[in-house]
Amino acid sequence: MLEKIVDFINLFFMYYIFIYAVIFFISTVYSIIDLYEFNLKKRFNSTINIYDKKNYTPISILVPAYNEEKTILKCIDSLLALEYPEYEIIIVNDGSKDKTLEVLINRFSLKKIQRPIRKSINCKKIIDIYEGIEKVNITLINKENGGKADALNMGINASTYPLFLTLDADSVLQRDSLSNIVVPFIENENTIAVGGNVKISNNVLLENGVVKKNRLPKKWLIIFQIIEYYRVFWTTRVWFNKFNGNLIISGAFGLFKKSSVINVGGYNSNSIGEDMELVMKLHSFNKKNENKYSIQYIPNAICWSQAPEKLKDLKSQRKRWHMGLMQSLAEHKYIFLNIKYGVVGVFSFLYYFIYEMLSCLIEVFGVVFLFISYFTGFINLKFFITFMCIYIFYSSLISISSIFSEEYFFNINLRIKDKIKLILFSFLEAFGYRQMCSIFRIVAIFKYRTKKNHWEKIERVSYLEQ
Repeated sequence: MLEKIVDFINLFFMYYIFIYAVIFFISTVYSIIDLYEFNLKKRFNSTINIYDKKNYTPISILVPAYNEEKTILKCIDSLLALEYPEYEIIIVNDGSKDKTLEVLINRFSLKKIQRPIRKSINCKKIIDIYEGIEKVNITLINKENGGKADALNMGINASTYPLFLTLDADSVLQRDSLSNIVVPFIENENTIAVGGNVKISNNVLLENGVVKKNRLPKKWLIIFQIIEYYRVFWTTRVWFNKFNGNLIISGAFGLFKKSSVINVGGYNSNSIGEDMELVMKLHSFNKKNENKYSIQYIPNAICWSQAPEKLKDLKSQRKRWHMGLMQSLAEHKYIFLNIKYGVVGVFSFLYYFIYEMLSCLIEVFGVVFLFISYFTGFINLKFFITFMCIYIFYSSLISISSIFSEEYFFNINLRIKDKIKLILFSFLEAFGYRQMCSIFRIVAIFKYRTKKNHWEKIERVSYLEQ
């Protein structure tokens, strides 16, 4: 009886890994085909004429900030270097305790003003409003602390344009980022949200929105995260575009139709994962009302964002992300396997539930159980070695293909030694790093009931220090 149970568990783990590998293989192949067509489209876009200035919709850029004195100026400088005909910058200081407010006022010569703001979405009270004009209009709203979602809702209320972009205060944009992320809105009037490609900025030098130097960091923790970002933003998100199935638009870099977001009540200020929760609300609202809509991911709209450099910060980040994922899926559980929601209900939700939310439990338990099965004699050495080789090969192949495909399609010039290091770390990832991150997420599952919505406390590094 015990032997049958062991066999069942091992087979379940094998099939789980196999199906996961198939999904990633399909998404990788589709991504390669899609990006090839995407590059052809870019090459001949002069005939489409979508980049004519008269076709652009003005955009409000929202930057929520809490204790970001080290990074906020570099962020705003990158926004002032954007190549886009009409946009505004709205910074929402959410009761920072450091000098975020002061450095912004001094750097951009902002003046206190009196300005009425219509509360389309409920949020905390305003303390002060400042304005100034550089290349574009800059508005700084100083408000009571209410969390990131509350700060974003304030930004939406203060925005004047039909589209708004959300950007983390530790992030910087390339000169063409805004021009690229807006394209789906120009091509399809039913587009309501677009996510961009978030990359890790540690050890990357940007000047006036142009990457001047891109070197792989020396810290192993950041290299592993770079590989993760390549894999996540390059595979499934591109494939999910095919059937309008993306459930996440990163809060670090996303463009939204303001009226659609107001229709669903804006960001949920009680949510930990406010970015995913908003996208799921948009899916739900439009499916229920039988609206034609499109939520897209576009890989050539690039945002550079800082990754945690310390283990305690990575642990905090991954726990928060996983709690946000769990909360979003729990609040919209009515979508699960509901055919009324189409592919979103029967595939996307199922994928995020099994291969995102539960994957940490299944993967760690599966690997541990495999070792126990071998040392207790339930499986032989040949089976053990074969399975572990398949597990490591599957883990590495997707990462390596993502790295080199992105280098090819987006002309990323990495040094030979950096490429070799990335390949090596793609294999090493399966020997501890993946399991460590899974354990962080397992901790989040058991601490889910004690979740609290507050700003993520990650130690920032000044871009000058990098």
